[in-house]
Amino acid sequence: MSKVILFDSVSFVRNDKKILDNVNFSLNQGDSLAIIGRNGAGKTTLINLLFGYSWPTTGSISAFGETYGETPMAPLQNRIGMVQPGHQESLLQRLTTFEMVLTGVIGTLGLYKDPTEKQEQTAKSLLNSIGLGHKINQTYSTLSSGEKMKVLLLRAFGVGKEILVLDEPTATLDITARTDFGKSLSQLKTKNPHLTRILITHRIEEIPEDFSKVLLMKEGKVLSFGDKDKVLTDKNLSDLYDLDLQVNEKKGQYSVTVLS
Repeated sequence: MSKVILFDSVSFVRNDKKILDNVNFSLNQGDSLAIIGRNGAGKTTLINLLFGYSWPTTGSISAFGETYGETPMAPLQNRIGMVQPGHQESLLQRLTTFEMVLTGVIGTLGLYKDPTEKQEQTAKSLLNSIGLGHKINQTYSTLSSGEKMKVLLLRAFGVGKEILVLDEPTATLDITARTDFGKSLSQLKTKNPHLTRILITHRIEEIPEDFSKVLLMKEGKVLSFGDKDKVLTDKNLSDLYDLDLQVNEKKGQYSVTVLS
């Protein structure tokens, strides 16, 4: 199994404050990782470093076997899809559902040129694959919150993406929409088994059942990293949230109970 992501002793300092402190982890092709941490733990900074929005102060990052700083970033970025709801929505509200997905297929922020017939067919196929074919001509801004998130998922996946990063995609969704989005994310993985997925959240209840790895972050450091069942323990979660917690698991879904 080929290694697609490697963080080696990565630290990041901004305004004399250490945001990330000696972060180490790696992912193989096809892994699905949930990054869990409280607000300010450094989760989003870690992802910005992965995508090349920021640069590590010390340490090194590699993706697809290429070390950052030793190879052009654009070809690597083209292989990584990002779902960042607030940022993307503000740019693309006026497009139709079809046009939103089409920008992901073409790889642009907007529609600046006529798409090919193949690109149009790909966008339609993606929409049909998660049950949104009937919304093809609806303006994106008029969709429900859950439907919007599914469209952003398809837009991020686009064509040729090998890593898919989701930055708190379900934070504003109700439980029904969150469950539906999780199913769509699983469907995408089933059809693309080599896709590597990274989900950022601060609630373990939002980790989909088919995510097998978890990284816990606290104050810029990796508290624990590994298989989900070994990381999501009473001790680790209590340490993460500074509370006395009990971890509950049922059919691959996790939750916590505050004991005191």
